[in-house]
Amino acid sequence: MKVLILAGGSGTRLWPLSREKYPKQFLKLLGGQSLLKMAYERALRVADHKDILIVSHKDYEHHIRNDLYPYEGYSLILEPQRRSTGPAVALGLTYMAEVLGAGGGEVVAVLASDQYIDPPEVFEKYLRFASQVATEGYLVAFGLLPDAPNVNFGYIKQGEEILRSDGMQAYRIESFIEKPPLEKAELLLKEGGYYWNSGNFVLRLDVGMQEYEEHAPDIFEHMFKGYQHMLQHYSSLRDISFDYLEMERTRRGAVVPMRLKWSDVGSFEGLYALLKDEGSNACVGDVLCVDTENSLVYSSDRLVCVLGMKDVVVVEEKDSLLVMKREDSARVRELVGRLKERSRKEAVYHVEINEPWGKRLLLEDGGVYRIYKLTVYPSKAITQRIHMHQNLIWLVLKGTVCFESQGSSQYKTPGETFYVQRATPYRLTNCGFIPAELIEVRTGEYLEDRDAVLLEEVR
Repeated sequence: MKVLILAGGSGTRLWPLSREKYPKQFLKLLGGQSLLKMAYERALRVADHKDILIVSHKDYEHHIRNDLYPYEGYSLILEPQRRSTGPAVALGLTYMAEVLGAGGGEVVAVLASDQYIDPPEVFEKYLRFASQVATEGYLVAFGLLPDAPNVNFGYIKQGEEILRSDGMQAYRIESFIEKPPLEKAELLLKEGGYYWNSGNFVLRLDVGMQEYEEHAPDIFEHMFKGYQHMLQHYSSLRDISFDYLEMERTRRGAVVPMRLKWSDVGSFEGLYALLKDEGSNACVGDVLCVDTENSLVYSSDRLVCVLGMKDVVVVEEKDSLLVMKREDSARVRELVGRLKERSRKEAVYHVEINEPWGKRLLLEDGGVYRIYKLTVYPSKAITQRIHMHQNLIWLVLKGTVCFESQGSSQYKTPGETFYVQRATPYRLTNCGFIPAELIEVRTGEYLEDRDAVLLEEVR
């Protein structure tokens, strides 16, 4: 089995946790792993690294490689322009056929990168069962029993049974309705026999190609001409979801109902439902709730105390604080729009920035100085550069780094400090076997990243 992970989304419904340049698939909402890494490890249950392909946007390359560290061996396609899942799946299937050498009979699992699914071993069983169904020529979706009308999900009408095994069933899809309006969703629930679409699919490679040829000949034309051609013309492809493009139209659809814990974590209301405890609150981080009910309180960096509140959302990030009624969760996009109108960088950028060499976390911005925490991965380097207006000081917290400047090389270990003055070339390499951590202090009259003049190609 091959696995295609879709990781190009840029949602803002979880601001300030997610940002335009830091979407939710990279968030560590439930412990130490991001949603993307959870999805990758679910993929590893049914495929080797070499059989996993990730499709994402070019802005997220360093996010993905850093987030999946130390995993290697997977393939990564970077969209030159962001497109929905219809073109993304087509590009992935074309790559698998041409570059990975997958045959027409190869089964492909198409997985979302930004969902919470538990337990993973149960999802693995559903994937393997769906693979049996897909082998017979079906496009398989996974269904979930709806508990309320929701306009953010597709609705799948169950038809006749196709296969039954080990407590799992597969049914023909009688109808597939993608994201109906609220009134329609309410009617579907009353009618019964409908499942929510989970956004994960399993299909045979040749069947996927045939479906594109039948339902999207404009996209298939580029698929037929090969991967490189498709990548070059990617920005001209229709921006449409796989659900609208294929699942609503196919005559070969099948659904496998799942019974497990699933969330698309698409809003703070969804996050609250996922995390709430027996006391009706959902508390994450250093949080104290007193006489507070039915509330989500999320702390990323400091102690957050909530007293005498009901039905609220309080989300603290290092650079922003959001307080709202839970019922207004759907209006977060509106708020982000207002921030963009005011050119607030907080709407777009997160305080943690992914770099080719690792990560950079802003700790403090004092106007004439900035303090960062750097994480440099083994064998990675802050390549040779020179700053025109900044002086830099580093303190090693963890690991061993090699500092090169003015013709000399020095090894620096925890507790040591070193510096470089403006207009002086330097290079910094993690020469050890564990991620190195450093504090970096920038001082000067101009502290933006564009002050650095690169003297060596970034790798």
